[in-house]
Amino acid sequence: MLAIVVLAYKPQFFQLALNSIAAQTNKNFQCYIFDDAAPAEIKYIADNFQDFHYIRFDENMGRLDLVGHWHRCLELIEEEWVWLFSDDDVMLPNCVNAFYETYDLYPKATVFRFPREIVDAAGQLIYAIEPIGNKTGLEFLKSRLTYHGSCLPDHIFNWKKLKELNGGFVKFPLAWCSDDAAWCLLGKNHEIVAIPSAFVQIRDSGINITSLTDKNILKQKLEAHILFYLWCIESLNIPLSYRLLFIRYFTSLNEIIPFSYFFRLSILFQCPILILSILLMPVRKLYLQIKRFVKMQCKKVFIFGC
Repeated sequence: MLAIVVLAYKPQFFQLALNSIAAQTNKNFQCYIFDDAAPAEIKYIADNFQDFHYIRFDENMGRLDLVGHWHRCLELIEEEWVWLFSDDDVMLPNCVNAFYETYDLYPKATVFRFPREIVDAAGQLIYAIEPIGNKTGLEFLKSRLTYHGSCLPDHIFNWKKLKELNGGFVKFPLAWCSDDAAWCLLGKNHEIVAIPSAFVQIRDSGINITSLTDKNILKQKLEAHILFYLWCIESLNIPLSYRLLFIRYFTSLNEIIPFSYFFRLSILFQCPILILSILLMPVRKLYLQIKRFVKMQCKKVFIFGC
């Protein structure tokens, strides 16, 4: 059976998240709500869902060790298949049923992936990410570093298998890229299977870690990316072409992470390849400026040509 594990701390959209779970057409799952010493509103909302299991922790571990919090939650469940879900995202009503239907087609798979819709705080669609097909762990890594993002709530995975392979999730700062490392591992011997017929709505609300641009948060995200790169070299033995993709990826990170953050000596020492990324940043900025200029000129030609 499937365990839907809700990591609860933020009350703002919690009711909507639980409503979407309760509305599943296929009820073959157990839902666990793990309250990470959250404000009292979390319990008040959870009390409305008597069929769900509610467990409260007195210590807010997620603030300091998010992966550790995931692990303490997962150790309290018995189910083999796990869907770690957020307190502000939404699953469409056919998601659980779509998982079981897809699992029947790929019974040896250890991780499944839903397509995503990114919505704002009001639930309005920002953009959708269509299904990208089945991928091996390395193919997933390539898509992660190029044009397709990834997140925790759009995956269902075999927790027992992940513990066998690695003892659980890899610990990176803020748990950033920890889920990516897990999907790469689980996709080593069996493909990451795409579920084409159901969407998960990921909320870009401005209050979750994905949305935050706090200085300290950005520094930790950069460090997590570097550690993820080093882990990929050691654990996946990634080829040269993938290392070059990381250079490109680090260079593009400068669009969201300030240039000065890359000059931390501890990071440069751990990852000499980052030096090349730093040198390429001005080149990338010049390229983007030229690209925008050409695009504007082409637009003017089109308008006046009409």
